[in-house]
Amino acid sequence: GNRFLSPFYTFHFYEDWNEALWMRRFVRDHLRYHDELFCAAARVVDALRERVRKRGLPGNPDGAFSTMHVRRGDFAVQFKQQIISIDQIYLSTKDILKPNSTVFIATDDKNKAYFEVLRQHYDICFLDDFADEIKSLNSNLFGIIDQIIASKGDIFFGTALSTLTAYANRLRGYYSIRDKLPGYELGKLQSFHFAKEGRDRTMTEYFAPSVPLWSLEFPMGWRDIDHGIPEIP
Repeated sequence: GNRFLSPFYTFHFYEDWNEALWMRRFVRDHLRYHDELFCAAARVVDALRERVRKRGLPGNPDGAFSTMHVRRGDFAVQFKQQIISIDQIYLSTKDILKPNSTVFIATDDKNKAYFEVLRQHYDICFLDDFADEIKSLNSNLFGIIDQIIASKGDIFFGTALSTLTAYANRLRGYYSIRDKLPGYELGKLQSFHFAKEGRDRTMTEYFAPSVPLWSLEFPMGWRDIDHGIPEIP
């Protein structure tokens, strides 16, 4: 059962390292969400950036925003230790996120009043604030849209042990390589996990796969997987 949730590259091994890199590229480029979902998420991201630009905050002409994934529903039963208070979530983020910055929150919690503490410090928004951009989609797909948007934040805070957070980080890894973001050579991401005390900075450094394998994505899944492949001009 563990292998159904664990990243494929943590238990697929090849005699030839070129084959391993080829397989990781194949999964990145072909085993992915349909274009319809990426296009819908892109519409929301564009609307988010426009929202930020209209706010007119100095030093942010590109409309950069941060994202969070706050998972609460099923975790209240499965992983009670990951259910932390909204005050603890704020304390995890306050030294990293700028006050009054725009933060998109992907969540399964339908009670938006829960997030009022964050609203006092950030300009927060949710997927249902952009309903016009996704009105053609089946609502069963909204979790995937949330995940893709969460992967596009300049800074991302996620829920530890959540595979939705984990795959958002793999997407962030792919983007970091493509866009040559700071730290990309070593697989580093501007991604954090909420914690009861401070924050978990695991994703900000390179680290090898470790158990439980299903709980995270690892830099070996995206770092240097185009090795030996010339860049397209």
